[in-house]
Amino acid sequence: MNKRMRSGRHQGFTLVELLIAVGIMALLGTVGALLLNSSLENQAAIEKRQQALERVALALTVFRRDVEQLIPRIPRDEQGDPMPANIVAEQVGEDSELEFVHGGRRVLPGRSLGSTLERVRYVREEKELIRYSAAVADPAGNTTWQRQVVLNDVSEFVVELYDGNRWSVFWPPSTQVNATQPRSLRMTVSTGVWPDIQLNVLLPELSQ
Repeated sequence: MNKRMRSGRHQGFTLVELLIAVGIMALLGTVGALLLNSSLENQAAIEKRQQALERVALALTVFRRDVEQLIPRIPRDEQGDPMPANIVAEQVGEDSELEFVHGGRRVLPGRSLGSTLERVRYVREEKELIRYSAAVADPAGNTTWQRQVVLNDVSEFVVELYDGNRWSVFWPPSTQVNATQPRSLRMTVSTGVWPDIQLNVLLPELSQ
């Protein structure tokens, strides 16, 4: 009789055991939900940084492609006067402005008279790196400039040019007013995610 009663007591759970089991399950569910939410947030953050990195990489590629196709031709300003060099740089405030002519502009089919040269200007405006381009080497006062946002959330855009001895944010430098073209260029750009990104470009050699 006593053996049957003792055996019957262990066939089910007491109320306390059930409450403990429910509490453990609720705790595990809460922890699991927190981990899942954290994982989703981390995934979203990773994807956001990946997209930002792709935008930076694309901006650097566009800039490098433009600079590497620099031509040794002295462009003219809107009044028709020759500019001081085939690439002109100056620092306005804390940022740089860069302007030059490059070749390799894509001419659309059926427009054989179009020029393959293009005047390009890079500036920073309201936390955006802007690329201005004109479909001619020597724009006039009525020339249409195309405006393209190359990169967003930009806090710094500085261009330095190397003359063989030192770096300068101005070109031509004050010590070499007759210098036509620097040997290399260094561009520094800072964004909200990645500060002080540097791109070094060896400029094409001038033909003798």
